[in-house]
Amino acid sequence: MTALKRCPRCGKVKPADQFYRRRRMRLSSYCQACQRAAAHLARTRRRQDPAALEQRRAVDRARQRRHRALGGQDPSGGDAA
Repeated sequence: MTALKRCPRCGKVKPADQFYRRRRMRLSSYCQACQRAAAHLARTRRRQDPAALEQRRAVDRARQRRHRALGGQDPSGGDAA
């Protein structure tokens, strides 16, 4: 018989194989579906956050400066196509 566990987020009783394994083979608290939904929501919030957007733009500007400093060469040493 398979072990059953209740997900506290969605409230459904699911088999243990629907939960991720954590350190020392313990089951995670939330089912895989709830964890995927939470991760998707976090990515969406991060994408809309103005501070995160500005940080990504700053990283892109730094990459462009490095690329120009290399004379337009590919960082691996070859010419850019």
